[in-house]
Amino acid sequence: MKYLFFTILLIVLTISIFIGSADINIFSIKNYEYNIIVNYRIPRVLFSAVIGGILGFSGSIYQLVLKNPLADALTTGASGVAALGAVISITLGLHSYLMPIISFFFALIGIAFIYKISSTDGHVHPISIILAGVILNIFASAIISLLKYVFDESLASIIFFLMGGIHYITWGQLGIIFSIFLILYYLVSKNSTSLDLLTLDEATATTTGINVKYLRMKSFIISTLLIALAVSFTGIIGFVGLIVPHIARDIFGSSMCYNIYYSTIFGAILLSISDTLSRIIIPSGAELPVGIITSIFGGIFFFYILNKKRQLSWF
Repeated sequence: MKYLFFTILLIVLTISIFIGSADINIFSIKNYEYNIIVNYRIPRVLFSAVIGGILGFSGSIYQLVLKNPLADALTTGASGVAALGAVISITLGLHSYLMPIISFFFALIGIAFIYKISSTDGHVHPISIILAGVILNIFASAIISLLKYVFDESLASIIFFLMGGIHYITWGQLGIIFSIFLILYYLVSKNSTSLDLLTLDEATATTTGINVKYLRMKSFIISTLLIALAVSFTGIIGFVGLIVPHIARDIFGSSMCYNIYYSTIFGAILLSISDTLSRIIIPSGAELPVGIITSIFGGIFFFYILNKKRQLSWF
């Protein structure tokens, strides 16, 4: 089954390469079309898959660690505070390579705030983390609005960034992002059995011999690092991390060994399809920000989850 969905992903990526504002005939590729494919389409299509995989993977971790089916990068505040760091980089005119570093720095501050406000006597309350994330999102949005007002010369760039989009990406940038994701994915997946124990209450999980607090913090930091990395390049692309973990659990169960893999694959497929739609949905050749498309999908799915699962835990 793993190979089946991976094959589906490859098919989606292959089709996406030849679809866009300028459709390319696979059986008769001209020189300029070859240049478009190699230098623009393939890196972008692969990049959309990697970012989708990151969002799906992180959403799976967030929902497990917080024991909340509505947890993702948006509801935990990770996207908002990472976007704040990126917007500050834009307003200050800093080099683009500094943006991921600043985004992650702000995301770490957000994590510290969330854990501080949601913990009592060293014990973290998952529901409180969601509430703290909402507070953090409101604060980050307020500061971003202030920056848009003060730095009106950067207004267009900020708005365009916040809509969420996948644009030009170099092979070098793609290689760096994919390598970071691969390493962090490995660090989490090798502890997948221990992660399953987090579905138990904290006292019971502790009796099994795992350090619950360390494992939860480690997983949360890794997910937030990946979200900060993704946001710094694409802006806020919402709801991918909310949708795909649910689909993975409904089909393959809640075992983290399977959930993080299929959440990654489904996230890659969803964002790749959404990015392809963003390139063709406007007939004039203009591109619709992919964040708008995923928000439409996510909004519909969000109402579905609220209607189907009234309680905040599915375990």
